[in-house]
Amino acid sequence: MDEDDLWLLEAVVELATPLHMLLGPKVALALNMPRGHGLSPEALCEKLASLSERELIRVHQAGDEAVVARTRAELERALSQGERFSPDRFVYRLTPRGGEAWEHYAQPDWSRYIDAGWDREPEICVIEAASREAAEEEYQRHERSGNEYRPLPESKHGEVLRPWWATYWKVLPAGYRLRYAWVSRQLDVHRIMSSPPPAPWYSSLAHDR
Repeated sequence: MDEDDLWLLEAVVELATPLHMLLGPKVALALNMPRGHGLSPEALCEKLASLSERELIRVHQAGDEAVVARTRAELERALSQGERFSPDRFVYRLTPRGGEAWEHYAQPDWSRYIDAGWDREPEICVIEAASREAAEEEYQRHERSGNEYRPLPESKHGEVLRPWWATYWKVLPAGYRLRYAWVSRQLDVHRIMSSPPPAPWYSSLAHDR
């Protein structure tokens, strides 16, 4: 397992990634990674084929998971196929074995993992965490944030999840989901820039070279 393998595993820890995003000029920015992979298209294809052969990743069509790409020839076609929102595009994701391999190196602390997202129709935010305490702490961070979503405290509602699908591949015995409604507020860029980022919940394997 080398640093390129680990980069490709880390890139899909939380979400499957369309293959075409690996070929863009600003891969690190697009995937919110510390750096890009630095591989040529040929080397990237070799790496994907190797990870697939070792059953650490699965490459399949976005619109039909039964259509998979495993060999180098299949992956070469998959890398060049499909537009951004096309069901014909190919994505790759971790297998359970790949998730275990990533955990071995990254040593994640799942008690600190937070999944939060805002929807506009309806205007709801959903926070998922390993515990009620962690979800409430994240909610308080949202209240203090300078972003454009102001929480409505009276709308807050929580529930225990058993089991908890923390990510598409990682299942934990229990978790907690907190929902709240929000209304728009003035964006406070200064507050956003001055707020400390959340502590990392795993050791990144994709540091700058």
